[in-house]
Amino acid sequence: MYIKEINPCFVSSYVPKECGIATFTHNLFTSYHNLYASTGKVVAVDSLLQANYPPEVDFVFDKNKLSDYTAAADHINSNALQVVNLQHEFGLFGGPEGRHIARLLEKLKKPVITTVHTVLQEPTLGYYTSLLEVIQHSQRVVVMSNKAIEILREIYYVPQEKIVMIPHGVPDLPFVGTSYFKKELGFSGRFILLSFGLLSPGKGFEQVLEALPKVIGDHPDVLYIILGKTHPEVAKIHGERYRESLQKLVRENKLENNVLFIDKFVTNEELYNYISASDVYLTPYLSQEQITSGTLAYAVALGKVVVSTPYHYAKEVLAENRGYLVPFNNPKALAETLSGILSHREDMQDTRRAAYEYGRSMIWSRVAELYHDLFQEVNREFKLEKLQKISVVYKSSQDYLRKRYLYKMIERLTDDTGIFQHTKYGIPDLRHGYSADDVGRALGIIMKLARYEQEPGYYQLAKKYLAFLLYVQKEDGRFHNFVGYDRRILDEDGGDDTFGRVLTGLGSAVALSEDPSVTILAKEIFDRAIAGLQPGLPWSSYPKAMAYSICGLVDYLKKYPESPKTRELLRAGADDLIKRYQDNKRPDWEWFESTVTYANAKLPFALMLAYSILKDEVYLNTALITMNFLTSIQYNGTYFDIVGNKNWLVNGETRAFFDQQPIEIGCLIEAYCEALRLTRDENYRELAKKAFSWFFGNNCRGVPVYNLKEDYPLDGLTETGSNENSGAESVLSFALAITCMKDVSKRKALGRKGKPERA
Repeated sequence: MYIKEINPCFVSSYVPKECGIATFTHNLFTSYHNLYASTGKVVAVDSLLQANYPPEVDFVFDKNKLSDYTAAADHINSNALQVVNLQHEFGLFGGPEGRHIARLLEKLKKPVITTVHTVLQEPTLGYYTSLLEVIQHSQRVVVMSNKAIEILREIYYVPQEKIVMIPHGVPDLPFVGTSYFKKELGFSGRFILLSFGLLSPGKGFEQVLEALPKVIGDHPDVLYIILGKTHPEVAKIHGERYRESLQKLVRENKLENNVLFIDKFVTNEELYNYISASDVYLTPYLSQEQITSGTLAYAVALGKVVVSTPYHYAKEVLAENRGYLVPFNNPKALAETLSGILSHREDMQDTRRAAYEYGRSMIWSRVAELYHDLFQEVNREFKLEKLQKISVVYKSSQDYLRKRYLYKMIERLTDDTGIFQHTKYGIPDLRHGYSADDVGRALGIIMKLARYEQEPGYYQLAKKYLAFLLYVQKEDGRFHNFVGYDRRILDEDGGDDTFGRVLTGLGSAVALSEDPSVTILAKEIFDRAIAGLQPGLPWSSYPKAMAYSICGLVDYLKKYPESPKTRELLRAGADDLIKRYQDNKRPDWEWFESTVTYANAKLPFALMLAYSILKDEVYLNTALITMNFLTSIQYNGTYFDIVGNKNWLVNGETRAFFDQQPIEIGCLIEAYCEALRLTRDENYRELAKKAFSWFFGNNCRGVPVYNLKEDYPLDGLTETGSNENSGAESVLSFALAITCMKDVSKRKALGRKGKPERA
């Protein structure tokens, strides 16, 4: 049931920029978004900064401005993006050999997966060191051919485990004939040869123009289409010199009726139509260094007969009779190959079918799946590595007690009145005063801590908290909640949750205190609180309030087991939770309400406590079933990703992931430890440890929810990191976790083993 998608950031040129990598990244982003409904973003590199970018582009930086690379890194770091996919081509980025990109990579705090579009087998020193720097800052390097893997390993010494092969994506289009598309484009009756791409020296189109006179002599129906604008970087320096040289060659060879230039950067749909209309696709590149070719990949995917020079990518893709290879700079061999194809047109279908079948493994949806799996893998690795690098390894429960860390955490938040609700960066915020909620919880925690060491300060704090609860108790036994710093009571009634939390703390004081004055006063306040409750009837419509109250009733009964009213109230409360579970459970929804909100594990924990007193199996079975459900929606096998407080989780709706609060972790650990005590199932011990590690970076953001320098927990986990404040609820939730883990490390597990039956 646990679902959490990765939101990637793609760093690349991007549409409407007219270049192959911009189109590649747009197709990859679109396919990924369609499959996973990701909220990922694109950070686009440009030189003009004037393009009208689509909404997924939320930051654009100048390729030639070094400070922009730092700004781009800061932007990525500050957003909820888990991994960065860098599309790397030397010419995309500023500086010699595109070295400006190293500045962005140095500043990033997210894992990087780099897709390399050029891997030179014989690089100059500048290109070699430039690519090495990118590789060193990348967790993975994605290539699009096996030859690229070989070069990276042998020339750049990249470990095999760092390299991932993901093919160039291609459109998912049917295997079709050419007649319809020729008619639509006005080429009926012609045998179409096609080359597509941004024009630049090195593409080898002149080799085709030298070969065509011999071909056309026997096959006058041939039309060679050169589709594409001049490469913008080439046009800046040389203008249209290369195109003009090709046009001159056409005139010299009298090819005006057999060659067509289309000077346009076409859309995807237009490109697919031209490729579909073609009979033979040509990539006559002059250098074997070409390690990938999007145009060749597209032609193969649409089932075209391809004739190419044997550059690295073509040799791999056209192997096993999927196309034809001709030597570099050899117009005669090219002419012979083309003439042979034209003379045996009936044989083309087999080659087309072989190419199309091979292309099915490269369709964009499949490529997006491969990237998604890689993003997930790298994200998991990065989080674990980051956790291991935290400078202070989190301490054992014994360390916290021996060095009095917990006492110091709670004591710094307490004055002569009570415990402060909130802090600013760990400093008490007096404006918000106090709450009985927090004082009740603090009293219960203090009583548990006092068992482990002879620290007189614990009982001094307990007496302050009892004095506060005596002050806020009303004549009817219920409690006010909020008290200002000036000790003025600020509400009429704290409500059922406050009542339950105070009862929990009082019950702990009654059961655990070794100071007679604390025990007597806690019992007096407790007895007055439950005096108005009706035995046998539920006293709250809120399940959490009922659960808190049950915890207090159970502790009270441990000290005074012969109290009939308390026992009747306990059974009424536990039965009420069982009824709520029965009323709300659905297929795939084993819970007491239609929502999962905060402090959720307190509900099954309360039923486990009720079982320990009343020995009714339905309480324990229901507790374990609902605990397992709670685990399934918040634990992904590596870390806890708890329900956030922004809209929580409503049955049938998308859950919230932020903000995550420590109270949920404290309650989970408390419940797991009690489940371990009752069932002896060691899985619960491991789950408690995993939940505890949430405080120290084993979470969806990979950051500690803990001030490692000053030793105190923080207020929660947000989309951008941890909340640096540290209020009473966070400190007490952390202390609760410590005391519970200390309990299971000392106490022998009791009860029975076995899986629960459905209640």
